[in-house]
Amino acid sequence: MIVLLALLSAFVFGSGVVVQQRAAMEEPVELAARPGLILRLMRRPIWVVGLGADVVGFGLQAAALQKGSLVVVQPLITTSLLFALILASAWYREPISLGEWGAVVLVLAGLSVFLIVASPSEHSSAAGDLRGWLLCSAVVTLVACVAVAAGLSADGRARAALLGVSAGVADAFMAVLAKAFAGSFDHGVAAVFRSWTPYALVAAGAAAILLVTTAYQAGHPTVSLPIITVTDPLVGALIGITLFGERLALGGSRGPVVTLALLAMAGGLVALGRDKRLTAAIVEGPSRATVGGPT
Repeated sequence: MIVLLALLSAFVFGSGVVVQQRAAMEEPVELAARPGLILRLMRRPIWVVGLGADVVGFGLQAAALQKGSLVVVQPLITTSLLFALILASAWYREPISLGEWGAVVLVLAGLSVFLIVASPSEHSSAAGDLRGWLLCSAVVTLVACVAVAAGLSADGRARAALLGVSAGVADAFMAVLAKAFAGSFDHGVAAVFRSWTPYALVAAGAAAILLVTTAYQAGHPTVSLPIITVTDPLVGALIGITLFGERLALGGSRGPVVTLALLAMAGGLVALGRDKRLTAAIVEGPSRATVGGPT
């Protein structure tokens, strides 16, 4: 059930990516990282549809994380990029190229080997202590803020890359908070709203939406999209291991095999995120979707 919920979440997230990037790219650059960017986009139906997909996808992700571990759920969420490729291809009636299929195989093979060889703990609880939560929150905030500040002072690909890092970190922390929020239901619905988790989730969610939208708006989706997609599961899994005590089996020959699997998976995701035909279909629509790809 955990795997199914995570894959359903990835499918819905992939749907949201297809429409949100197109809307964000059309907004003026001076609105980057400002609340006014979200206010303008909220008046655009296509972006609201993408936001709705994010909300549904997040609900499914939270359901998977209620009992599931970050080291299992977050890598599965990265398949959202595969779903985005398939949906964009179907939407614009453009066939998937041989190179894209190769990237898909890399992602799926790397993910499968990781899940089999590393034997990640499938279940975990959001049982971090106060000191751990404060330290985690401080580190995440610092990394995200430094990346945003550096990104806003940069141009071109460097700007997209740095803003992509901040967005990926924010998305990962949202997953961590989603796990804590979903776990708080174990004590009853009333207890949820007496805890800190829903309020932290709302605040972090608003920040994450702004950072992700700003990363999309920066242009160069072949830079920002793969960085977000790779950073999110890596940071989420690292927090799961350090804060919640989740485990990976890395003894003996498992360690090198898992490393190769993760590199293959990351390579496939980067290849997909840098595919100009895919990003043209996602960001610019069918009139540019054939650039660099088959017709």
